[in-house]
This record gives sequence, C-alpha cells and structure tokens, in this order.
Amino acid sequence: MNSFLFGGKGRGAFRFLRIFLHFPNFVRLTWRLFGDERVPIYRKAILVLAELVAVAFAIAYFVNPLDFDFLPIFGRIDDIVVGCVVILVPGAWFFIRSCPEPVVREHVDRISRGQ
Repeated sequence: MNSFLFGGKGRGAFRFLRIFLHFPNFVRLTWRLFGDERVPIYRKAILVLAELVAVAFAIAYFVNPLDFDFLPIFGRIDDIVVGCVVILVPGAWFFIRSCPEPVVREHVDRISRGQ
C-alpha cells in the first residue's frame, strides 16, 4: 500500500516527483473510501475535521502567504504545492491510515486496474 500511496522508497526530489505523480490516485482513493459504507462514520469525521482545519490554514496562508517568488520555478507554483500537498495530504493520509486495511487494499487494487 505504501508504494501505491507514496511512490515507494526513495530520496529527495525523486520521491517528491513520485508523490506528485501519484497524487491523482491518492485523491481518488480518499474519495472512494469516503463514499464506502464499510468505513465507519467516525473515521469519515476525521477527514472532515482535518479538512476544516486545512481550510482555515489555507485562508490564513492566502491572507499572509509565505512566498517563494525569488526562486525561478518554485516561485510560480508554490501556492499550488501548498494547496495540494500541505493542506490536503495530511488529513487524507491520516484518514486512509485509519480505514480498515482490507477495504483500502480493495480500492487500491481497483484503482491500479483502472476501475
């Protein structure tokens, strides 16, 4: 499961690239688990609460951003990276880790097969 979610073992920029490439599957897995009735409602509440905190963080960030405009490429995409990776991923990751493993494995296999 970890290789699916986080692109396996690796270091530095290559690991970040693998995480970034698997991001759509990560979002798809989170959405499928949230809609699955085998996942208890209190576990789904974890995701909702984490995302409410993330929205508050996002509002605070966009009001007073930490800009990296002095960096050539990253300065252009820092808001997207913060929005996707820093805000969405921690809550979704914790939600996925708290879901029943057989249910997660089933959805991972379906996503891997393109279903």
